[in-house]
Amino acid sequence: MSEVKIHEIGKEFFLVKSDEKDLHRNIYIKRFVGKDGKSVNMIFDPGAKIDIQMVTSALKTLIGGVQNLDLIFLSHQDPDLTANLSVLLSSAPKARFVSSIDTWRLIVSYGIPENRFYAIENFKNKVMRIAKTGHRVQFVPAHFCHFRGAMMFYDFESRILFTGDFLGGVDSRKGSGIYATEESWEGISIFHQIYMPSKDAIVETVNKISLLNPLPEIIAPQHGDVIRGGLVVEFLTRFFDMDAGIDLIKKEEPGKDLSLTALNSFMDYLNKNKPEVHKKLLIKLKKAGTFTTIFVLANNSLVDIKVSTKTAIVSIWELVKSISSPEEIHDFKVTLLTDLDKYNIPLDPEVFEEVGEEKALEEIFDK
Repeated sequence: MSEVKIHEIGKEFFLVKSDEKDLHRNIYIKRFVGKDGKSVNMIFDPGAKIDIQMVTSALKTLIGGVQNLDLIFLSHQDPDLTANLSVLLSSAPKARFVSSIDTWRLIVSYGIPENRFYAIENFKNKVMRIAKTGHRVQFVPAHFCHFRGAMMFYDFESRILFTGDFLGGVDSRKGSGIYATEESWEGISIFHQIYMPSKDAIVETVNKISLLNPLPEIIAPQHGDVIRGGLVVEFLTRFFDMDAGIDLIKKEEPGKDLSLTALNSFMDYLNKNKPEVHKKLLIKLKKAGTFTTIFVLANNSLVDIKVSTKTAIVSIWELVKSISSPEEIHDFKVTLLTDLDKYNIPLDPEVFEEVGEEKALEEIFDK
């Protein structure tokens, strides 16, 4: 196994991340160190079975080994973050795990004794004081985002809010690194449209974050990029204008069939005229073996969309551009926009604007 890369994102707050290209996992470790040098070691959402070597290596480097672990925080019950719980508790006999009672009701299926569990609901105002070091932390509900008992964790010392799945995203940012850029929003938007139940649930969670005092400087999600600086407020604010889950099903259903028809017409054009591009596009759309796909295909045709139609159309176009030559892009754009226009699909033409490509837009939108 190659050396595990550890990133310090705040005071005694560390990140190790899995290396999936589609939807990686972020695992965080916090060392609470008191003025007298005494410490309490904590891990957040300790990952899937395939992460155990990475986790144990990071714990050895940071705290001297798994046996020195004191607390495990679980934001919710999904196996991609709870599967290592039994192993860690067995290797760290003094450790306890902290979660909501709703999460515990499902975690108990691992056969973990109740005396290893602290219920967040038992802490007054959901604030926990770590007596050994004098630190305070706060638990913040993220109800139905995407689980009834989902919880977030705010570290006052570092001003880092660990959010679990909330503000997580599929990997849409280009390049290496751990911090979010504007490119990260696409992945966050797609993830929330698919996995969060509704705008109301999302906004309720945003409102709870806004009540933290002081406000967090860094958002540390379980998936995707670490968010810091001005993007914290910027990304949180965007949720007020974004539908998700049942909102999309109710709002998009009437126009979804027409959008699917238009996109399939475009794909038929590619299949007839550029079969190699069509083949590559199908591979991209199916993304076999990955966690998150925004399209459902049957017999090489699109039969459903899990996100907004605008997001789906833009995603198709970005995929086409990534597999096409510069000479092909103009013709493909004209064809796609013609199909959209034919079925009266409303779309901002600026979505397709790029330097040197204005002619295609004029042909379609300036008739």
